[in-house]
Amino acid sequence: MRGIDVADLAGAVYSSGKVFDGLATGRLDTENFLRSGSLAGVSSRSDLALLEDLRDVAQFIIDHHDDSIDATYVCAVNAQITRSGALHPGRLRADDQQIGVGTRYGRHTPSALTVDGLQQLVFGLSNADVTEQALDLFVGLAKAQPFEDGNKRTALFVANSLLIGDGRLLVVPVDENDPRLSDTFNDLLAQAYIRDEHDPVKNLLREKGLVELPR
Repeated sequence: MRGIDVADLAGAVYSSGKVFDGLATGRLDTENFLRSGSLAGVSSRSDLALLEDLRDVAQFIIDHHDDSIDATYVCAVNAQITRSGALHPGRLRADDQQIGVGTRYGRHTPSALTVDGLQQLVFGLSNADVTEQALDLFVGLAKAQPFEDGNKRTALFVANSLLIGDGRLLVVPVDENDPRLSDTFNDLLAQAYIRDEHDPVKNLLREKGLVELPR
């Protein structure tokens, strides 16, 4: 496979920005920004800051995807991805911050993780199949909410650290012409949070979220 560049990860950048953070910049304009730095179609400072963070984390996992994925690596990904938005990028949150996620099934407020707890989470999700390990990492890290901000984006790019070496990419299911797809994804992820039902969201990601990188 040829060398990977950040434009090859446009699907992960665009879909995570769109679904998780309300990115208003379109798919083609996102690709152009990653390829050349063009600001055509980038209509706000918040979109620009988000795209810059996502571009930098895409480059980070390209440069470091051969590194061991452990708690230190996950924290480094979060530090890149929340650089412009969090007070403490890359720092694990504390229990008294009561950080969680509101869903239609109730509020999900997991206990805070220590570094050892995050290490156990990452190592405990090992699977002989790389794709399954990546899906487990995404759902497990997103559900754990270990950081102050950027948890789902962090989970997605950590999962992609496993996949890009095999020429694949995990993206968030999204269709600009059919908002029901991302709504279904968010609903199934909420069910994983609240009901511990992981298989439905993993099945959707297998069907709609796995793409091949250019060769």
